[in-house]
Amino acid sequence: MSILLLNLFAEPVLCADEIPVPVTTYSREEGYNTEGYVKTTATKEKVDAILWIFADYENWLLDGLTRDDPEARKLTCTLNSMKYLADRNMIKVYFSLNIWLLKNREYSILFTINPLEGEDGIKLSVHDEGRIAKIIDRLVYTISAKFEGDEVTLQYTGCCKLKGIAARFFTLGLYKKNVEWYIRTFANNFLRKLDS
Repeated sequence: MSILLLNLFAEPVLCADEIPVPVTTYSREEGYNTEGYVKTTATKEKVDAILWIFADYENWLLDGLTRDDPEARKLTCTLNSMKYLADRNMIKVYFSLNIWLLKNREYSILFTINPLEGEDGIKLSVHDEGRIAKIIDRLVYTISAKFEGDEVTLQYTGCCKLKGIAARFFTLGLYKKNVEWYIRTFANNFLRKLDS
């Protein structure tokens, strides 16, 4: 009975539209920088059990971001799938662009995984090799967890500096429309995973 009452009065999991809007800034030197946060109730053990199990990311992280989702189809890039490469401690993300001649072709990008220095969190950095190195100068995502009692604040950042034609194509408005949607959906998926 007490569990039923707790569930009735517990805060519902936020959807991407309800998660606080991240703030994105741009400078020519640094590129795009997106910062945001979400607050919820969770233990460190539960957060760590999600954050550090990279092989499980493919089961929950991309919900709402693939081309099966009507909202994701409006974005410039849809994420198709991902795979954790344990032998290299990397995550490989497969994606498709929703751009004229490049439509429906699948591409991939590798991210290295490192713990955040001095914080409880991880840093995903694009592994710059091949074609990706021609368009991306820097792409880094971080998520950190700060605990106060039974409340946790999940802080996240996305830093991206593009080069070549990609730098001209991605305006601040287009970047915000895409990347802020990805990041807010990732955050929502993390909350749903915590709640499961």
